[in-house]
Formats: sequence, C-alpha cells, structure tokens
Amino acid sequence: MLDSKDTQSADSSSAQCLAPQRRRIVDSAARIGQPDGVWLAQRAAVQGSAGPGGKSPRARLAHFRLDFDDGSSLTVRGRGLIGRDPVACAGEKVEHLVALADDTLSVSRTHLEFGIGESGLWIRDCASTNGSEIELNDHRIVIEPGLRVAAPPGCTIHMGARQVKVQTLSGPVTIGVATIDWGGATHVGAVRKNNEDTFCAEPPVFVVADGVGGHFAGDVASREAVKALLPLAGHVQVTGDMLRACLADARARIGRISGDHGRPPGTTLSGVIVTQADDAPYWLVVNIGDSRTYRLDSSGFRQISMDHSIAQELINTGRIAPAAAKSIPMGNVLTRALLAGIEHPADMWLLRMIAGDRVLVCSDGLTTEVDDGTIAAVLRATPDPQAAANELAKMAVDAGGHDNVTVLVVDAVAGPAASAGCSLGTSRSAL
Repeated sequence: MLDSKDTQSADSSSAQCLAPQRRRIVDSAARIGQPDGVWLAQRAAVQGSAGPGGKSPRARLAHFRLDFDDGSSLTVRGRGLIGRDPVACAGEKVEHLVALADDTLSVSRTHLEFGIGESGLWIRDCASTNGSEIELNDHRIVIEPGLRVAAPPGCTIHMGARQVKVQTLSGPVTIGVATIDWGGATHVGAVRKNNEDTFCAEPPVFVVADGVGGHFAGDVASREAVKALLPLAGHVQVTGDMLRACLADARARIGRISGDHGRPPGTTLSGVIVTQADDAPYWLVVNIGDSRTYRLDSSGFRQISMDHSIAQELINTGRIAPAAAKSIPMGNVLTRALLAGIEHPADMWLLRMIAGDRVLVCSDGLTTEVDDGTIAAVLRATPDPQAAANELAKMAVDAGGHDNVTVLVVDAVAGPAASAGCSLGTSRSAL
C-alpha cells in the first residue's frame, strides 16, 4: 500500500512540463483573483479540419513557446511583458504578464516586451537597466532599447541574470492512417507550492504523470517516467512489449533518484499511445495509479482507465457506491504506482480509434475539483483541444485548486469512420 499523495510536499521546480513556484503568469482576461502559479500549454494547430461534433477550429497563426530557465514554459497567445513585476500602461491590451523572480535585481520591473507579427515572434527591450541580448548560433547581440527585433526559433533571450529560449510548436501530425491534434495545460494550483505533475505530448505518446514521494522526489519521479517513454516518439507502431520496456526503464530511473526523501519516490502514469495494428489505428491505453484517461465519442463520455486506489478497491468489491468514494477516509491512498524495485503491473489495452474520438488525460487535480458531467460539457462545447485543456485546468483551479492540475486533450481529427450500427467505443483488447 502506498502513501496518499495528499501528504506529500516538495519545493523544487520541475523541468520540461512543470510549473514552478518562482514565476507567475497572469493572463489579462483573468487577472483579478488569479491564483499564483504558472500555466504551461502545448498545442497543435488544425486548419480546416473538423473537430469533435463536426465543428471546424478557425485557422491560427504559428505558435511559439517560451522556455524559461526555471523549467517553466509559456505558449505565446499575443502581446506580453516580462520583468520582476511588469505593468502594462493604461488602456494597453496585454495577454501575458510574466513576473520573474530575481534576487540580484538584474531584471528590471518591466524588462522586455514580446508579441507575434506577420513574420513571427518579436521582442523589444523596454529601456531596461541592464539591457537585453539575443543569442543565436553562439553569437550574442545587444538589443537596442525600444527597437523591435525578430526572435527566431532556437534563439535565447538574455535579461540580466535570467534567460528564455524561443521554440515553435508543431502542427497536427499524421501517424499511420490517423491524424492527431492535441492541447495540454498544467497549473500548480491554489494551494501547493510546486508542481509535481509532468505531461508528455510527443507523438505518438500522450501521457500524464503525477509524482508521489517525499521532499524533492515527486516532481523528479514524474519527469523521469516521462523521459522513459520518449524512445517511443516517432514510431508508427508501438507494441505492448515496447511499452513494458519503457515502464521498466522508468522504474530504474526512479530508483536512481538520489537524496534523502523520507519515503520512496514514485509516480502515477496514465494516457494513450497512438499505434497501428492490421493497418487500422488504435489507442494503446496505459494506466497505473489514479491519474485518469477518458474517451468522448459518438456513444458518450466515459472513463476508460481504472483508478488504483483504496476507494476504487472498495467500489470493485461492492462495499461502497461510486458516489461515496470521495468521502472515504484514506480513499485516495494508491494501491499501485511506478516505484523502484516494485513491479506493480500497469493496465494496458488497445481501443480501436475512430475519426472524431476525443481523449482526455488528466491528473486527479482535475477530477477531484470538477465532476464528470461538467468535464464532458466543456469537451463537447470546445472544438479546439488547447482551448478545452486551458478551460478545464482553469476550472479546477477556480474550484479550489487543492492539488496540481494537468490536462491533455487529444483528438483523432482524421481516421476510419465508425461502421453503421457498430460502436467501437467499448471494444478493448487487453495486452
């Protein structure tokens, strides 16, 4: 039996897909009452493709991501300001206000402006005290204050002691006979001091890991689990044996986490890998712990993973009703997780993919705050997967945000159609 994640604490910031405590992003549309934290978003653009419900997302400009040196990231949606405590002028429309921690005071209060134009991402030094530099191919150039300059993908922007790297986000991908679009968001929540969730959106891998463990351990364990699955990226066909090998590597990586954490580190893992069998596309579903994977299709919205928790075991044995799960003391204690030296089996199965499928993968920070009916309504009403992920994460934080929350929305925008009178929604093949 494992310790409840609710008893864990950590104060380190995670890399790649995590939202650390040291930086705060406040969107202009929700500036008042927005809890401290960081939104991270990954998205892919679909232009002219029908989303769930037959709706077509509008065409979108190229997307840029800013990767900060504290491990956090921001998907650029418009104009923004970066500094120790950036302030927009009266009447100015600003999508992002990015506050950077800087004990050395080398970053000015409002240091840098950025935005998206016809030629891509641009930046402008706001007459900062220590100036800004742009680095590309090992060459650094001082930015003239007040002058807009292009910030091409791959460049690094230096602002005093802090720096940020510019990346682009890829569009929808075709994997075998399926075309996939996705969006993801993560937030530290309103209570926790750092984010122990990690998500991976490296086609064909779409998973969420929620760290468990002690001081410094949960975030590291979730990140190592995700890294262990990266060798699957780019594969058209992923087998159960390939996935099991990655999970074994994840356990080994977790076993190498150093430091006195007080309890063994570990992580949940849930999500889908897009694969192909007999020239047909499938969702290869994987789950261990209490992060969840759901599916929305023509037959409805339902959870396709099963929690590995005390509460779920009581439900399975008929001792409590599902509605009573949240009120059971210690009900959220995990019975399985990815741990070093303990080979808890992960649930794995294949689900036939059909065009119009929408898969939701999330940490329990969403499902403990927002009920399934509300989640389904958002997924049905929001064709753009990134917008849906953003909205669900925001709803969880607004509802209390007692835990980190991470949301991945994955759409099958092209693929085989369902046969008339035949539902593939509940057909699964265990691996």
